[in-house]
Amino acid sequence: MKFIYKILLVGLFVVGSIVYTNGQEFKIVVNSSNPVSSLTKKQVSNYFLKKTTKWSNSTIVQPVDLGSRSSVRANFSKNIHKKSIGQVRAFWQQSVFSGKASPPPEMQNDNAVVYYVKTHKGAIGYVSKNANTNGVKTITIK
Repeated sequence: MKFIYKILLVGLFVVGSIVYTNGQEFKIVVNSSNPVSSLTKKQVSNYFLKKTTKWSNSTIVQPVDLGSRSSVRANFSKNIHKKSIGQVRAFWQQSVFSGKASPPPEMQNDNAVVYYVKTHKGAIGYVSKNANTNGVKTITIK
């Protein structure tokens, strides 16, 4: 009987972990000079997919991604774009082939994303929810 309880307990832990990781595990950051303080998911998606190319102050938007193997990127793509990383990559392949746009640069970690955003006036990026974001502005998602 104790064995069955242990299995159930492990099962609940696994299910709880899955539910937890399906939540928002990232935060959106912009250059500290950017006047924006909140965006909708649709606006964020449009900036990252380069469907919207300028901020309200006419500064060119410069999105930056984490690497394609990043779990934070997977969570971002699912929550913001409503697509898998593979689907987003397919979007970019089609955009590049048609000459419309090229994908954002990919950084290896949160620190590199924060540095990029800090040093590029129109930059927008995302980092893990516990990342150090000193020097950039964290915005809220409406």
